[in-house]
Amino acid sequence: MRFLIVMMLLAACASAEPIDPDPDGMGVYFDTEGMEYCIVVDDWVPGPGAGPGVIDAFLLVTRPDTPFPTIQAWEAQINITTNSYLAPVVTLTPGAADYDADPEDYVVGAGGANAIPITGNATVIANIALEFLGFEGTASVIVTMGGVPGSLSFPDGPGYAAEAGFPSPCQSRFGVWGGNAWINADCHGWIIANEELTWGTVKSLY
Repeated sequence: MRFLIVMMLLAACASAEPIDPDPDGMGVYFDTEGMEYCIVVDDWVPGPGAGPGVIDAFLLVTRPDTPFPTIQAWEAQINITTNSYLAPVVTLTPGAADYDADPEDYVVGAGGANAIPITGNATVIANIALEFLGFEGTASVIVTMGGVPGSLSFPDGPGYAAEAGFPSPCQSRFGVWGGNAWINADCHGWIIANEELTWGTVKSLY
């Protein structure tokens, strides 16, 4: 049986402003509005019938600075360090394809009918499922991001293209290869509204 943590983010709403104030950002968040990049969850203590817990994360482009209405390609290297026994599962938007075989490097095409509509200040370009087995202990995740090594379009970091021939380099919140998202870890000492979750809030998907 699978379980999903339902994170009710009281500060997030359709008009919410992403926490990253700069244009053309790319980062991992725990909500689709670009508000939560550091969360705290309590210890997972297995009980009768306990199944794995899944924490959903999202790769977002925030405040896209482009006149075009869609994203047709993007690149990033995403490194996720976790104490889970299961590898994170990254799911691209429907119809998108990753043209790099390295599991941490993403050279993604999403052109034509598969283009990703830009949705205001925060656009989801991939979903990330962080699954933890039912063991006793504390979930831990640290995400760092940078550019794909050897990239000609984005040699200095991640980026996206809203139209062929219009590359938009992206900045990462704390710099290339700086920390990008955390679960139960030091959030660079920044004062932010951490969302405190308990495994008791999980709900069954099936």
